[in-house]
Amino acid sequence: MKNKRAFTLAELMIVLTILGVVAAILTPLVFNSAPDENKLRFKKAYYTLQRTTDAIMNSDTYPEGDMSKVANPAKTFCYAFSDMLNTMYDNCEGTSALNVNSGSAFIYDPSNSTTSLDTLDSYCEAGSVGDPINGTASNLPKFITQDGIFWWGFDYDFDAVGTKVNSIRVDYSVVCVDVDGEGGESGFAFGIRNDGRVIVGNKAREWLKEGANSVIHREDE
Repeated sequence: MKNKRAFTLAELMIVLTILGVVAAILTPLVFNSAPDENKLRFKKAYYTLQRTTDAIMNSDTYPEGDMSKVANPAKTFCYAFSDMLNTMYDNCEGTSALNVNSGSAFIYDPSNSTTSLDTLDSYCEAGSVGDPINGTASNLPKFITQDGIFWWGFDYDFDAVGTKVNSIRVDYSVVCVDVDGEGGESGFAFGIRNDGRVIVGNKAREWLKEGANSVIHREDE
C-alpha cells in the first residue's frame, strides 16, 4: 500500500498566514462597500415624499391644484399624506410648533462655519419629537411609518411668499423626516410648496448626491 502524505505543520502555518493576509485586505473592502442603512432609508423616505405628494396633488383633496386653498392646509396635508402610507402611529391633531431658534435646533454645518438659521436644515428639532409607541410624550403633528421612520412638523400653511416666522419661510409647509426614529441621526427638513414641489435643504442634498434619479429643488430657487 502506498503511504499517504499529510500536510506538515509548516505548510499549514503558511496557508493560515496567507488566509490571514487575504482576510485583512478584503475585510475593510467588504465593510466599506456595504451600503449605509440610514442613507438607504433616507432615500426611500425622500422618494416616498415625492411620490406621495404627487399622488395627493392629483387626488380629490386639492381639486384646484393648490395646497393652500383648503381649510387648515398643513393639517390637511398631514392627514392626506399619512392616509397613503402604512403607519404605526399618527397624530395630525398635534398642536406643538417647530422650534428653530432654541439651542437644540439642528443646523447642518459640515465646514464648521457660521450657518444662518434661515435654511431648511435648521427647522427640525428632534429633542421634542418623542416616540409615543414606547411611551414618550409628543404633541407634534406627526406619524410613524411601519419602517420606523418618523415624520413630523407639517407646520405653516403655505402663507404669502416672503413671510417668515422665527426665520422660517412659511410660503410652504415644513415636513421633518428622521430615518432612525430616536436614534443618533438628526432629522431632515423638507419644504412642500403649495404646488406640490418638494424643496430640499443642504443636508438632504449631500445625501442625495449619489444615485439621485430626479430633480432636486433647493430653497433659493
